[in-house]
Amino acid sequence: MEKPKLYIYFIHSSQVNANETIYLPCLRSEQLSHDKLIFPLSKENNDRYYKDMIDRSNVCVVELTKPDTGLNMELKYAITTKKPILALANKNIGYDAKYDKLLKNVIGYTNEAEFRYFVETFAKNYEGRVYNGVVDSTIVVGMLRDKEDVV
Repeated sequence: MEKPKLYIYFIHSSQVNANETIYLPCLRSEQLSHDKLIFPLSKENNDRYYKDMIDRSNVCVVELTKPDTGLNMELKYAITTKKPILALANKNIGYDAKYDKLLKNVIGYTNEAEFRYFVETFAKNYEGRVYNGVVDSTIVVGMLRDKEDVV
């Protein structure tokens, strides 16, 4: 049985060159080629409402460099839907510190390879954990042993 695809929605500012910064690095990834990448500015999604695309996704990746109103609206909606979110920001440009209150960790990257690595790692963490279109956010950190196994 084939594992379900992970649907990844990308949130970004309209002030960022999304093709160079986000879309191409992800499209160049062999690992991510098995997942469904939802780029809001692609021809396929240009006429779709962002809430519908976020609802369809399992996880979200937000690029926080040069935030604008659209990014804030999409991020707020993704947070309210309780989607797992990977937050990234270009270290050379930085991001607004207000996002530290909304998101647990913002990861800095400096180049395309780092950006791709973080997205691939994030996707790999949720690989195989999609059930009926919903990501199981439970992470097993250890196993309990039976009393007989304890020395």
